[in-house]
Amino acid sequence: MRDMKQRVDKVIILWTANTEMFLTPEINALDDLMARIDGNQALPASVLYCVAAIEEQCIYLNGSPQNTFHPAIVEYARQKQSLIAGSDFKSGQTRFKTIMSDFLIGSGLRLASCVSYNHLGNNDGKNLSEDKCFQSKKISKAGVLDDAMAGNTVLYPAGQNTIDHEVVIKYVPFVGDSKRAMDEYSTQIFMGGTNTISSYNQCEDSLLATPLMYDMVVLGELFSRMTINGERLGPVLSYLSFFFKAPITNHEEYIVNSFSRQRDTLTNLLKVASGIMPDDTTLLSFQF
Repeated sequence: MRDMKQRVDKVIILWTANTEMFLTPEINALDDLMARIDGNQALPASVLYCVAAIEEQCIYLNGSPQNTFHPAIVEYARQKQSLIAGSDFKSGQTRFKTIMSDFLIGSGLRLASCVSYNHLGNNDGKNLSEDKCFQSKKISKAGVLDDAMAGNTVLYPAGQNTIDHEVVIKYVPFVGDSKRAMDEYSTQIFMGGTNTISSYNQCEDSLLATPLMYDMVVLGELFSRMTINGERLGPVLSYLSFFFKAPITNHEEYIVNSFSRQRDTLTNLLKVASGIMPDDTTLLSFQF
C-alpha cells in the first residue's frame, strides 16, 4: 500500500476475498487490538489488511461478510482520519429481500416468516459449505429486516418484534457461478388470514456484484473529497450502505437496510453536492 501510494494519487482497498470464519476475539478496546497484532495472535486477515489501510490512510471497502469492523477498528479509523465502509456486497437475493420487506410491511401486512434458500457452485459456494464460514454469511444476511420491524411498532410491538427468518446456502458444483435463489414471504393479513409470496431467481452471481465494485470505488473516492460545514465525511462512509448487506454507520443506533431509504439518501446527497434540490416527496407545491 505504501509503495502504491508513491505511484498514484489515491489508493482504495476493496476487500473481495472469501468469507472468513466467524471469529470473536477478546477485544474490548483499541489497545487490545494493537496488543493482539503486536503479539502475533489470531486475527482474521481482513482485520490486518484493514488496520494497514487505516495506517496508510487508504480507503477500505469490505465486500465480504465476516465481522471485520469491530468498534476498535472504527475508533482507529477515526483517530487516523481514515475512511472505511462495509460490509458484504448486496447484489441479488438480499437486495430483493429488502425491496419485498419494504413492500409488504409498508402495505400494512405483517411479515411473519421469511425463508431463503440458494445454491451455487463457484468458489464462494464451496467456501460457504464450511459451517464456520457460513456463520459469517448467515449473520450478515440476518439483519436486513431489523429496521423494517423497528420502523413499524404497530405491526411489531414490543415483545412481538420478531420474524421467523431462515437462510440456507448449499454448494452444488454443477451450476458454477449460476446462482439459484428461492424465497418465501409469509404475511399475516385481515381476520387471521395468511398470504404467501414465493420467488425464484437465477443469475450469474459475480456479474451482479462486479458493477457494484465500480460504483462503490467511484463514490468512495468522491466522498473522500467531500466536506459538510468544513468537516470530512466519516470515518464510516455510511452513504455507501446501499451496496452492503450489513452496513455499518457512525452511529450504531441508526442503521438503515431499506432499499428505497438507502437509495434516496444516496441520490439526495449527490444532488445536494451538485447544487440540485433534493427530492421533495410531499409534493406540496402541487397541493396534491
